[in-house]
Amino acid sequence: MLEYFDDDSPEESNKELDETLQRYRESVKSGQWQNGLPSADALEGIVQYCLETQKFDDALNFAKMWKEVAPYSADAWHRLGIAYGSTGRWVDALTAYVKASELDPVDMEIAVNMGIALEQNGQLEEASEVIDKALNTEPDNFDALFTKALILQKRERYEEAIKIFTYLSKQEQYAKDATTELAFCLENIDEFTEALALYDKLLAADPFDSSIWFNLGVLYGRKGAHRRAIRTYEMAISIKPEFVNAWYNIGNSYAAIGRIEESVASYEEAHRLDPADVPVIHNLASSYEESGDFAKAIELFSLALERDPKHVPSIYGRGTCYDALEHFDKAVMDYETALEMEPWFADLWYAKADALHNIGNISGALSDYKMALDLAPNDVECWYDYGTTLLENGDVLDALRAFSECVRLNADWSEGYYATAKTLCAAGQPLDALPYLEKAFLLDPEKVLEFTDEFQVVAGPLGMEYLQEMLTKRLIKGDKDGV
Repeated sequence: MLEYFDDDSPEESNKELDETLQRYRESVKSGQWQNGLPSADALEGIVQYCLETQKFDDALNFAKMWKEVAPYSADAWHRLGIAYGSTGRWVDALTAYVKASELDPVDMEIAVNMGIALEQNGQLEEASEVIDKALNTEPDNFDALFTKALILQKRERYEEAIKIFTYLSKQEQYAKDATTELAFCLENIDEFTEALALYDKLLAADPFDSSIWFNLGVLYGRKGAHRRAIRTYEMAISIKPEFVNAWYNIGNSYAAIGRIEESVASYEEAHRLDPADVPVIHNLASSYEESGDFAKAIELFSLALERDPKHVPSIYGRGTCYDALEHFDKAVMDYETALEMEPWFADLWYAKADALHNIGNISGALSDYKMALDLAPNDVECWYDYGTTLLENGDVLDALRAFSECVRLNADWSEGYYATAKTLCAAGQPLDALPYLEKAFLLDPEKVLEFTDEFQVVAGPLGMEYLQEMLTKRLIKGDKDGV
């Protein structure tokens, strides 16, 4: 029978366990056991050894065998759940914990681990119920307290989570993990100085912890200190070169400061390390789009959609690339596909309206601009494009209302005044247009260069003559007055 560690000779015991583990591995590979499956006691020992030495794949294989040998053992199901959780398979872990709890409903360790699995699966309400019940029985159960704080954190109840993490940070076995989560909570309530001090404390204790360098980079990114974030992510990568999230975030930081080539290179490395990661592929595609390589961006957005056909940001991104290449029909198809999944996404309605406008579908464009504005009534650029399309369609009064919204929403934007003046002229009211035209010139003197060609069409010969005469008189008067 396989025994647990011998306290008198740990090295000899470990050697024996390693030899036994290797023998078991070979038996698993061959699919044959000389004398049937090992005993429950033997499997219990090897599973425990694998978990303690972080040989999680082995732990999972042998925990499955243990459960087969002893199907009514709560311990077997419990360790199976731990093995699943250690390999990130939290749905399977939860199933195992539920079975273990049915076999031993009073074991608090099983209950807490079930709560942890629920929390990891995002079932926060159920997790909270299980953890609170455990804490009613064992108020000082640190595992339960830590999980409760994580649930509060995920619910963005940061102040409550901070109290628990602060308490746990003073407990030796939880000091590091609780301090890390405490820093994260402080960061999320914009207490950056306090969070930074905690990260510095953690790095002083362990300067080679890549995850702490990564978290520090996230903090700098939230503060907008992207160059410092880049240097911090580089530290994380120097410690752990295969750190996919660090490569991904450093790409985000480079993109934020406009260094597109470095951004692409970072995303490329993240993609090489994890070819199936959809957000990585999406951001790599976005960087190519930003650099103007729309064909390459389309290729990558399509790759992301092969991995996840419902990834709306990639559908939208590919649509904007088709738009840029003037493949408006394809753009409209992508926008419509995305809108079937997210009909509340105002930018999608706006983009689709622009594309429809570009293929001459004015009624469709007007309808979609209106949808976009119903969802985002303060989008001044959408009001402008809506007004421009209305004016093209001959809906002068509605266009005037749209441009009035532009002026109301952004009193310092020359385009709103200029378009209002143009619309008033189209309505035969050059006198009313004059102050808007003057305001547009004041905000953007370059508009004077566009004035003659554009207003000749809408104002007509007499209206244009009046405008030019009045503008000249006011200019002369302004010069005399020292304006």
